[in-house]
Amino acid sequence: MDTATCTDLTLGDLLADRGFDPGCIVATYNELNPLDTCDDFRSITDVIKANVHHVLDRMQDGARIADNSAVLSFVALGKRKALLTAFRRFRLRRPGIVPGDIVYDYDAAHLLHAFIARSDHPYFYDVVDEAGMDDVIDSLTIEWPDDSAGPIMMANDSGLRLAC
Repeated sequence: MDTATCTDLTLGDLLADRGFDPGCIVATYNELNPLDTCDDFRSITDVIKANVHHVLDRMQDGARIADNSAVLSFVALGKRKALLTAFRRFRLRRPGIVPGDIVYDYDAAHLLHAFIARSDHPYFYDVVDEAGMDDVIDSLTIEWPDDSAGPIMMANDSGLRLAC
C-alpha cells in the first residue's frame, strides 16, 4: 500500500490496514434533507456550525442500520466529498423512541421535529464511541459515489475512495 496514491485507496483499504474488517462496518453520508431546511439550517454547513450534524444518521426512516453496528459517520462537504466526523457503535431503539440526548439538544430540535414530521417509520439509535479512528476524525475525507449509491453503505464498497 505504500506505493499507492490516495486516489487508488479505498476506505476499505484504510480500515484493513488498521486491523478492522471493513465488511463489518457501515459508512453513512449525512447531508441536510431539503425538507428539514429552515432559517437556522439552510445548508449542511449551518448544521455543522451548530454542532448538530452528529444526530443526522441516528434518525432513520425505518431500521436502516442493524443493531450493534460499527458506524463511520461522514458529513457532506459538497461535490460528493465527505468528512469523517465520528466512529461509533449504534444501538437500535424501539420504533419511535428518541434518545434523551437528541430530545434535549435544543439546537437540534428543528431537525428532530422535521424528521418526525416527514418520517413514516421513525427509528433512533443510541451511540457509544469506538476506538481506532480518533486520529483521522475531522481530517479523513472520502469521495462518496453518486446519488444512486444512497447515504448508507458498507465500508468495504470499492466506490468509497480516499480523497486527496
